[in-house]
Amino acid sequence: MGPQGWHHPWVLLLLLVPPPPVRAAAAARPSFVLVLADDLGFGDLGSYGHPSSATPHLDRL
Repeated sequence: MGPQGWHHPWVLLLLLVPPPPVRAAAAARPSFVLVLADDLGFGDLGSYGHPSSATPHLDRL
């Protein structure tokens, strides 16, 4: 084999090996949020006017 003939098996090998799978990018934010709470009434959140219950994170949702 001459000096240029050594790379042919490597080219063949690269053509036969499949590329790694491409993964989809993760979404930046979830499309929905499910909040489960025990014994939470309609008026118990700060966004609904409860005078002493501060719920700023739930109010943002």
